[in-house]
Amino acid sequence: MGANPEAIDAAVNPQVLQAFHLMWDLFPATVLLVRKDRTILACNQSATERGFRLGMKCFQLTSDGVHKHCKANEALAEATAQRTVVYAPASQKVNNSYWLPIKGEKDLFVHVVIDITQYAKPELFKG
Repeated sequence: MGANPEAIDAAVNPQVLQAFHLMWDLFPATVLLVRKDRTILACNQSATERGFRLGMKCFQLTSDGVHKHCKANEALAEATAQRTVVYAPASQKVNNSYWLPIKGEKDLFVHVVIDITQYAKPELFKG
């Protein structure tokens, strides 16, 4: 399911990869560095613990339709951060998600998914 880490590292600007890991490795929620085609190029520790791996597509671990709310294309096309809050029925969680384009890298973005279930209003829990 994953790809050779050395091949992934070679495909990414080393400065971008280093910056990703410096900024996100200890963040307590899932953070991915993703290519426009949805290939994961880097994962933080939290994402790895949740099963994400280099080379897989970011949408491969879920099948509950939450990806219809994906804003990666908008983030890349507009070169601006995008955000959405979505209830994920399969996990029964409310996720606060961000897509952050990377300055100077037209086909890369950072995807952040924060579980805000404990703070969410009950009306967000719709199945």
